[in-house]
Amino acid sequence: MNFYLKGQNKRFCFAQKIMIGTVIFSGCVLSSSVKAEGSSKQKPNILFFLLDDEGWKDTGCYGSDFIDTPQADLLAKQGVRFTQAYASPVSSPTRTSLVTGQNSARHGVWEVIGVVDRPYAKMKSPTLKEDFDPQLKTYASVLRANGYNCALVGKWHAGGQPWEHGFEKVSTNAIHDSDLKKMIQGPDYKNLHAYTARSLQYIRDHKDHPFMLCVSHHMVHAGLEADPTLTKKYIDRLRMSGITDVHPKYAAMVEMADQSLGLVVDELKKQGIYDNTIIVYYSDNGGLLGDMYLNLPTPKATTLSPLRGQKGSLYEGGLRVPLIIKWPGVTTPGEVSSAQVCSYDLYPTFIEMAGAALPSHQKIDGLSLVPLLKNKKKELDRKALYWYFPTSMWARNPQSAIREGDYKLIINYNSGKLELYNLKEDIGETINLVDKRKDKAQQLYNDFNNWRLSIGVENPTPNPNYNPIKEKQLGQQKWWK
Repeated sequence: MNFYLKGQNKRFCFAQKIMIGTVIFSGCVLSSSVKAEGSSKQKPNILFFLLDDEGWKDTGCYGSDFIDTPQADLLAKQGVRFTQAYASPVSSPTRTSLVTGQNSARHGVWEVIGVVDRPYAKMKSPTLKEDFDPQLKTYASVLRANGYNCALVGKWHAGGQPWEHGFEKVSTNAIHDSDLKKMIQGPDYKNLHAYTARSLQYIRDHKDHPFMLCVSHHMVHAGLEADPTLTKKYIDRLRMSGITDVHPKYAAMVEMADQSLGLVVDELKKQGIYDNTIIVYYSDNGGLLGDMYLNLPTPKATTLSPLRGQKGSLYEGGLRVPLIIKWPGVTTPGEVSSAQVCSYDLYPTFIEMAGAALPSHQKIDGLSLVPLLKNKKKELDRKALYWYFPTSMWARNPQSAIREGDYKLIINYNSGKLELYNLKEDIGETINLVDKRKDKAQQLYNDFNNWRLSIGVENPTPNPNYNPIKEKQLGQQKWWK
């Protein structure tokens, strides 16, 4: 998306050719210095831009020198970029934590909904829930009770349907403006056009009332689908640069998602509500190096270097994700935070941003990020972060992890072995310190088990059907098509 500025700190016109199809948009928007009329009197809108599988280093502001992401990069310059933001290793646990404020061990959706154990794996997983307790109040239900319109456009994958948990139902049929109808004509990739158009329509229809809109794209989840013209751009760039660890189609997908962000932000400006809208940018788990969707031999989907592992792993590559928050009049432009934060922290954050109160009878594991955003604190008042992932599904083996300060312990249930890393000194998790720091490993092991027992979740147990010859054989995945 290319912007051609005419003057500074004034009105500017843009011309942009969207590479997610053949639609060309042009028009004028107000610069961000123009205040939305009445914004000081109205509760802030919240735009939550949620991506699927985007890696920690896929955007320029997080270190990519191959993929163009001008919109995410600009957002980072305008807001706070978190360098140690975390998620669960796969989508459903994160997405359920986002809407409930609870750790996956507590809400029970600790793996991808619809998958099952490998029948001959060494360990048997505890029972996986396929929906969270309907008595739990989502952030949408809390905000709606406090005067907000709330909607989720795109991927849900947290059990049930979003409109069963406090979100408005927004379908493609809701698109009634002619320019937006044009966006959904012709080829679409991962429903990017449709989700973007529905989001723009929602903003237009709700601009005069406080809203919370989650734009939840299927980008950049495999299989890889992207506009051919934009893919060719990265094929040519790959040939010139010699880079072999980023798939050109994957790079195109990341840029297409970035273009969608730009369109949504532009719509906020057009409707005069940009300066009264908080923007949150996040990914549901770590990035994808390669999986069953990629036919070998191919380049990897992306690079997470120096992080180890990928989606589905409890190494940093599977857990550490991008998080950018811009709160007009509150966040300091260009701020970088090293605070250790996680998915369930966004629940109390959204609620505090909206001036609402947390549910009184619901256990919330998250801590509000508002003190960090207001520069009143540098760290959250928590002892540790915990990951409960006792799965024997797909190629995964059951593990758990705890991060406390600079140290992270990974517990491997198949082998009984422990891995201890100092992430401040070894972000790539290359040196296992368990033999040198047995005291620290034992302390973290005890801390994790005390936490697990306080919630009441079980460790995986030996599988009576274990067969070392057949153990890699997959079970019947209920979601598989």
